[in-house]
Amino acid sequence: MRLHIGEIPDSPEFIPDTTWTLMPEPTPWVMQLLALPLGLGIAVALALLWMTLTPLGRGPAPSVAQLFGALLATVPAHEALHLAMHPRTGDSLVGFWPSRLLFYTHYRKPLACRRFLAVLLMPLVALSLAPLAVCVLSATASAFLAAVSVVNALFASGDVFAAGVVFTRVPLDATLRNKGWRVYWKV
Repeated sequence: MRLHIGEIPDSPEFIPDTTWTLMPEPTPWVMQLLALPLGLGIAVALALLWMTLTPLGRGPAPSVAQLFGALLATVPAHEALHLAMHPRTGDSLVGFWPSRLLFYTHYRKPLACRRFLAVLLMPLVALSLAPLAVCVLSATASAFLAAVSVVNALFASGDVFAAGVVFTRVPLDATLRNKGWRVYWKV
């Protein structure tokens, strides 16, 4: 694994031929604008679920310190969960694209469609949904976990948007591969 600052690297060794199809997707800025309402909706829904299904609704709201701590903890945990879903081949990198305000992980080799979807959705499942489920089932609550859950749901909006694009436009038996920001697929 490497660290990278700047736009997602191009993978010059990958030259898509006619067997690869370019997945239609917006530019990074447009994607973020389209994904923001989705993320806000998911975050609000999760906050309401935390307030109604756990004892959190009967206690004090998360403090500013807890919200700030959740923000600081969420970004590295979110990217680490994406990375944990990559095959262990040394072909992964974690990056930050300052001009787009994007943190990302990037895998430079082909991935099966189901694996690609798992990479995209793991942070939402592990950081937003699983803590809520555990607290609901155990009838406990943690303001910090609730804050991480809601903040991560907002951060995961681009991942959820991308998963929706993949799920609706790419066959599940396809192989996907990144070339910079762009995604190609073939069966």
